[in-house]
Amino acid sequence: MASPIAHSFAGLWTFLCLRAHLKTQLTAHRWRQYVPQLLVLVSLANLPDLDFLFGFGFHANELHRGFTHSLTIATLISLTLSCAWRIVPGFWRSAILYFTAYGSHLLIDLFTGTEIGWTNSGSGIPLFWPWPKNFSSPLILIFGVRHKDFRAIFSIDNAWSSVYELLTCGVITVVASVLWKRKLKSQTNRPTPKVSARLLSGLQHQK
Repeated sequence: MASPIAHSFAGLWTFLCLRAHLKTQLTAHRWRQYVPQLLVLVSLANLPDLDFLFGFGFHANELHRGFTHSLTIATLISLTLSCAWRIVPGFWRSAILYFTAYGSHLLIDLFTGTEIGWTNSGSGIPLFWPWPKNFSSPLILIFGVRHKDFRAIFSIDNAWSSVYELLTCGVITVVASVLWKRKLKSQTNRPTPKVSARLLSGLQHQK
């Protein structure tokens, strides 16, 4: 499994995509306003790994990557949560947003394995549970975190995996933010149809 670092970044990306879609400028004041949304999406992005916590120390590897890592549970949780609290106006819009955050965990785990590259080293997840077949990607992008016991969790290998996730996800976040700000700046500097019409009218009047 990937560490909570990668999954938390995925929840953050879901939140930032939401704010970008709504064209919200995240000033210091507005960040406080949207903290509940951010916490919910980050929590959802990590939620499937609860099966690991329940089984830790008691055959955790057998319980981990079980039914919580499926599209079935992702759909049920998204619909249920949308009934309880709509993070955006509209039931289905909220459900889709919740599903995106939860589903990001499944997507990351599909590309997680023991070796990077076209190694087919992923352990797989039951994506279409209750069908028991496990699915994984032949392309591995993230190192899996070892979690057999406490010694494995706090190993040097896991430390390197966490650093890799932090650097990789951090770079993706920074690059995406810079590109988005440039896009907003270009749209702001672009003359609107009304302004263009006024300029054209002024030029014709001068003639």
